[in-house]
Amino acid sequence: MLFQGGLLIFCVLANVHLSKRPPDVVLVDGSGGAEYVPRKLVGLDVLMAIQRAKGQPTDAEVGHVTREFLTHFAGVNSTSVETSWAAALSMMDPALASKLSREYSERKVLAALKASNSKTDLVFEDVKLIERTDTLLHVRARIRRTHSSLLTGGNPVEDVVGATVFLAVEGRNMQFPSGLRVRDISVAPYKEPPGAAPPGSGVAEINP
Repeated sequence: MLFQGGLLIFCVLANVHLSKRPPDVVLVDGSGGAEYVPRKLVGLDVLMAIQRAKGQPTDAEVGHVTREFLTHFAGVNSTSVETSWAAALSMMDPALASKLSREYSERKVLAALKASNSKTDLVFEDVKLIERTDTLLHVRARIRRTHSSLLTGGNPVEDVVGATVFLAVEGRNMQFPSGLRVRDISVAPYKEPPGAAPPGSGVAEINP
C-alpha cells in the first residue's frame, strides 16, 4: 500500500512537470495559425529542420498574429468592444498591456466606444515585415477602415491608417504557440514612409 501511494505521488509529480514543459513541435498552417504537435508524430527530417530554424516564427505566423491583433485593436464594434479589447490585451507583453489598460481606463475609451453605436470594418491592404532580429520584429500594415452605424450600416465613412507593430520573439508555449507578443503599437493616418522600399528591395510582403 505504501509503495502504491509513493507511485501515485511520483506519477502526479511527473504529470505536473510534463504539463509545464513546452511542447516540442508547433505546426503552422497556410494562414499562419499555430498549434502544438506531439514530437512522436513528427518525422526526424522535420525535427532537424525545426532545430535549424531555432524556433523563429515564419513570415506566415508574423502576418497572422499581426492581422489578428490589429483586428481586435482597431476593428471597433460597440457591442463587442470589451471582448475585443480583452483579446488585444492578452496578445501584448505585460508592460504594454498595463500601460494601455491604464490609459484607456483614465480616458474612458471603452465607454465612449460602447456609447457610439458604431462598427468599424477593416480591410488589410498590405502587411510588411520591415525588419527581423532574433528577438524583435518590426511590421507595418496599411488598413482601410469603414466606420458606420451599428444598427443601419448607414453613413459610412472611410479612412486609411498605417499601423506600426513591434513583436517580441519569445519562447513558444501553449498560450502563445507562435512565440510572438506585441511589444509596441501605433496607429495613425496613413502616409507613405520616407524612403519606402521599392518592390524587390528585400522588404518581406506577408499578404495572404
